[in-house]
Amino acid sequence: MRLTNWSKYWDKLKQHSLFSSLILVLLGVIMYVGMIRVVLPDTLDIKLHQIAKEDIQSPIEIVDRQATKDLREQAIAEAPTSYTYNKDAALIQVEKANDLFNVLQEIRKDNAAKSEGKEDDSNRSDTDDPDKNKPLSLDDQIKQAEKKLNEASDNHLPKAVISSLLSFSEQDFSRTRDITSSTIYETMSNKIKWSDLEATQQKAIDSIPTTVVSQKIHDVLKEILNQYIVPNYVFDAKTTKRNKEDALNTVEPVVIRQGEVIVKKGDLITSDVLHKLKVVGLMDNHFNVLPFFGLAILVFFLTALIALEFNELKRKAKSPPNAYLIYLCIFLMTMIIINLGNVIQATHLENIGLVLPVAAGPLLITILMNKRIAMVSSIIFAICSGFIYETDGLSSVTFDYRIALYVMFSALAGSLVLRGNYSRPRLIQTGLIITGVNILSVIGLMLIKNGTINLINLGEETGYAVLSGFLATVLTIGLLPFFEAAFGILSTMKLIELSNPNHELLRKILLEAPGTYHHSVMVANLAERACEVIGANGLLARVAAYYHDIGKTKRPRFFIENQFNGVNPHDRISPQLSKRVIIAHPYDGVEILKEHKLPKEIIDIAEQHHGTTLLKYFYYKAREDMGDAVLESEFRYPGPKAQTKEAAVVELADSVEAAVRSMPKPTPEKIEELVKSIFNDRLEDGQFDECDLTMKELHEVRHSIIETLNGIFHSRIEYPDEVNDKKSSL
Repeated sequence: MRLTNWSKYWDKLKQHSLFSSLILVLLGVIMYVGMIRVVLPDTLDIKLHQIAKEDIQSPIEIVDRQATKDLREQAIAEAPTSYTYNKDAALIQVEKANDLFNVLQEIRKDNAAKSEGKEDDSNRSDTDDPDKNKPLSLDDQIKQAEKKLNEASDNHLPKAVISSLLSFSEQDFSRTRDITSSTIYETMSNKIKWSDLEATQQKAIDSIPTTVVSQKIHDVLKEILNQYIVPNYVFDAKTTKRNKEDALNTVEPVVIRQGEVIVKKGDLITSDVLHKLKVVGLMDNHFNVLPFFGLAILVFFLTALIALEFNELKRKAKSPPNAYLIYLCIFLMTMIIINLGNVIQATHLENIGLVLPVAAGPLLITILMNKRIAMVSSIIFAICSGFIYETDGLSSVTFDYRIALYVMFSALAGSLVLRGNYSRPRLIQTGLIITGVNILSVIGLMLIKNGTINLINLGEETGYAVLSGFLATVLTIGLLPFFEAAFGILSTMKLIELSNPNHELLRKILLEAPGTYHHSVMVANLAERACEVIGANGLLARVAAYYHDIGKTKRPRFFIENQFNGVNPHDRISPQLSKRVIIAHPYDGVEILKEHKLPKEIIDIAEQHHGTTLLKYFYYKAREDMGDAVLESEFRYPGPKAQTKEAAVVELADSVEAAVRSMPKPTPEKIEELVKSIFNDRLEDGQFDECDLTMKELHEVRHSIIETLNGIFHSRIEYPDEVNDKKSSL
């Protein structure tokens, strides 16, 4: 129980904004400790309402959080308020008013009938109840009316109004009823807000001509209209909230740029200027040691660069779970390697720094996170290496440009060259390329420094360069399983484990929706091969295809592949209800997958495998029933659209497999024509607008799926027994 609570607290902590800030601070501390110590410059002797004696520039680039917060609050305050118009409210209220008059009319008729029957007492037997057919008094009629009205709906009409309606003549009663219906309908045909309700009701009452009705009827109409004219243009909290969120998202952070002039010479020091000076740290106390201050700015800049890259990852929703922790571990490991080389080199093993496998860091960042942040990290590691490794000591702050360039070229080679599925052969190939880049860097730097080539030194440094590439590859391959297991990253082994048919969810599909299980296996075969053709993760596509329709197990008989007895539940329900059931299955599947804690990549594909496509069958069926009143948007999946190549391929394989399976006699020509039409329909519908699938890759996917389908639905020869069976059946 304690472990569970600790896990919850840890998950909450990781999601807190301060957690990412803490990691960034640790990264800055690691760089600071790895290089020389730094301090900030002296504070400025500036006070409010003074005149600036010189131009003051920002020494750093920093986000002005207070100004950003003020802009966001202003944007939220200015966001428009949304309302929803209920077009059917007028008819509903007219119907409610008619219900009122129907109840009263029934009581009036019943009482009138009893009054007429009172004159014919001679025909009544002695056993008849004399009170049963006795006309009711007005008070009893009012009680009876209130009882019936309260049973039908909420009744707030005063007794005086009910009394008047019951005592009206038939002509006045009918006139009151007609005026009520027409006035309610005409008034509520326009938009009515809560704030305008009282004025609208009064306007409706004033519209009744006093020359047509008596004062008593007018008073009755006033009470009825006040009850049955209600708002039909009400506040939409959800849309208003979305408007505020959209307005908030449009506000960019207020950034004070490095080198930006905060105040010019001769200008007045205002509170705004003073605030900016405090934000950039110029109002704090610092030691007056300029070299250390310069390096502090450098560390901050490099940390800010990492923060900006993480913000970019978040903005594109491509940040893996535990991204900050993963990066912190890799960064710390790489800085230890760099410092270790400096310690070894201090024992007079010259050029030993060339052996260090610094490229392993960017390689791991590329595989586990993002290529762009790996490239930025390569440059940061190079800068740190230049400061950590000592030169000849001719200046107080030394920078070894040679080792810095060597590390930068080696690390960039790893982050730029590595791509695809990151298999071991691909990593070994990348290691060879890193080795080649290391050798060329050594030769180039030797020529720049000496102008000649010393064969002995060249042989030694080339050996170091080869060993560096080898160690970087081995270290990357060796550490990958550790990071995958420690941070819950979706690895190949995890995918293989999830593809086991004995997995509880796969068995659930097999037992509860066997037709869906067979369909999912077919989709997996199509998707895996298509992904491999375009260099995407085929194993991920296969496993995701196994689980993509898990939501159908909630209502399996509503899907045709599971209808084995010929009974289709959709024949007995409306297209709108059928639409809700069908459209719900991707999102039901997401809930099931989250409940069983499957990887996010598989959950995303299950959610996206229908994109925002149109449920055509039920849409056209609804149009046959209701005509043009049916909106196409109501019969589209809510999305999101496919965000990755794997999701797009699974979506295509899913729709193609279902369509081909329904063909009576599939032939290669029919299959190719059907697949092309489905691909063109998805493309024209914009289902691939949010993923990085190119037209060339789309063509290759289509060709692969056609080939696989032709292999599955190939024609076969008829054996003699089958021929004889056919002849005997004629």
